[in-house]
Amino acid sequence: MSINIRMLQANHGDCFFISHVGGDKVFNIMIDGGTKTTFSSGIRQRISGPLRKLLNELKQNNQCIDLLILTHFDDDHIGGLIRGFEAQGYLKEMVKKVWFNSSLAITNYFEREEIKENQIPISSGTAETTPKQGATLEKLLLEIGCELVPVLTAGEETKYGPFTFKILSPTKDVLEQLLCIWPKDESEAETSGAENDYHLTFEDLLNDDDFEEDDSLANESSIAFIIEVEDKKLLFLGDAHNKTIINSLSNLGYIENTKLNVDVMKISHHASKKNTNLELLKIIDANNFLISSNGQKKGAASKRTISRIIRSSHKGIVWFNYKRVIDNIMYSESDKDLYKNRFLEFNESSGLEI
Repeated sequence: MSINIRMLQANHGDCFFISHVGGDKVFNIMIDGGTKTTFSSGIRQRISGPLRKLLNELKQNNQCIDLLILTHFDDDHIGGLIRGFEAQGYLKEMVKKVWFNSSLAITNYFEREEIKENQIPISSGTAETTPKQGATLEKLLLEIGCELVPVLTAGEETKYGPFTFKILSPTKDVLEQLLCIWPKDESEAETSGAENDYHLTFEDLLNDDDFEEDDSLANESSIAFIIEVEDKKLLFLGDAHNKTIINSLSNLGYIENTKLNVDVMKISHHASKKNTNLELLKIIDANNFLISSNGQKKGAASKRTISRIIRSSHKGIVWFNYKRVIDNIMYSESDKDLYKNRFLEFNESSGLEI
């Protein structure tokens, strides 16, 4: 048995791929799809991004995506998937099952009428696209026979393939709050002039820490979970809220004296300082921390969050999918001397074997 995790360069978004090999069987999971350019860019979308390159690799190996998980509806998680479903020969043909707390799923769950403004459109009219004008992502998934599951909420446990999933977020109360027109995420242009705390040293941040919880409803609705397979555990948090994860782990019996031991922890919301505090980190013992961020989104990756990881974990390796983020956070010579072996650039092609 082997597990390979790949963290694609998804700009300021998320796109992860998990492959499980057991004997002659391969089971593939994709979590989110990054921004639109994670799939393609340029005139008529002819330039392949990391996501399309990965899908081409899967096709060459006659593999599919057994499970696609869309954690929530922000552009930096869904943009690449929309382009992947629009493009002929890709996600429409390659995905077997989808987990997504969609507008229709949520309104059906609470027995309400669907809110049309929340439908996710699929474009048409180019050589690359085949869906009819006005199609939506959910309707497309139904048309192509892709299996959709009902809403996922904290406290549920489900098995699929060789994996067991323990859902940590969102709560039912949060899903009920989504019975409104969904708020829009920041555009890429609004994130380009990002503020950061890279000019501070780790010593500064370790000696003076404060925490203010994320207030984004979109992030609070994010699907987060523990994946278990044989003796391995992976923690994927999407953009989930810190308090929600602490409560869910506490309900599972994990506290500071009885920590959750995981091989990999994907840090929430691109290491924003508002989504990961010391209280959460103190109940988790992780060998590897994954941070997906190009450093261009306001507040992500936050050096304060990384300082909290350092304080709570003396052994875990912190992996970044953009080397420039490592270079930026290593502001001072003292930072480089003390922590250079803790921060590593993730190899997108080979991934991380656990």
